[in-house]
Amino acid sequence: MVSHIVVVLALTHAALAKVSPNFSDCRGQFYASTPPVGFDSSLTPICQMYENYNNPFFATLYHKGNKYGLYSAYILDTRPGDVTGADQTFRLEPQLVDTRLPKEMSLQPATETAIRNLGLSGTPADLIKQNQAINSDYTGSSYHKGHLNANADHPDGPGQKATYTLTNVAPMFGSLNSGAWKNNEKRVRDISATCGKMYVITGVVPGNNWISVNGVQRVNIPSHVWSAFCCVNNNNQPVRAEGSLAPNNANTVQSGLSIASLQSQLKSLMGRSITLFSNNCS
Repeated sequence: MVSHIVVVLALTHAALAKVSPNFSDCRGQFYASTPPVGFDSSLTPICQMYENYNNPFFATLYHKGNKYGLYSAYILDTRPGDVTGADQTFRLEPQLVDTRLPKEMSLQPATETAIRNLGLSGTPADLIKQNQAINSDYTGSSYHKGHLNANADHPDGPGQKATYTLTNVAPMFGSLNSGAWKNNEKRVRDISATCGKMYVITGVVPGNNWISVNGVQRVNIPSHVWSAFCCVNNNNQPVRAEGSLAPNNANTVQSGLSIASLQSQLKSLMGRSITLFSNNCS
């Protein structure tokens, strides 16, 4: 890492967000090391890493145009007695502006400094806003920063803190995020206790409406939120798989869907044939 960006490296609670073609650095986050098939190949795969840990914490397929992750994939990891930690400040991903920028997730002022140090043409704040949402985009909107990779699906500590990046959230209807979707996440966590390991993919369906700031469309508002899990035993053999789907304008969730049913509904909503898990986790 070059010396002129040491200011960013010195940030406490930094994280790595490595743009990684084909998820080559974080295939282990997916069942059978196989990312979903059928999504737009022009989107940006990110391996999300935290501080000086060498292991990626989760993977995100990022949509620069809509300014959110289309999905995040991770291994659910909760332990008896865990509690959800305090909310963290959501950070930005410098490499979405230019892959020569630091891998560390950072606050906007530090990201702007790194852009200036690299000598990129253009105003740093504008370059950031062209590629991703910023915290102020959500200010005053009626939508929550809805986690895709849920912070409560990980132990209190770095696993939770790594989820607080704007690449891992999308605008979510507040009552849904705090109500039925939260309850569904807890239901899946309860199921995970019966698994040797649980692979989870949670994503959104792009919608027709936007969060606008000063008349400018900034962040697409998803029409739906979805999630799927693949539960394997201690021999890594699939034993259970389910999906969930929720409209992003109501406090209701379809849960307990077969993977085939969820994929069929996603095809109707997105116009694409999607395969979430290798062999549908069966």
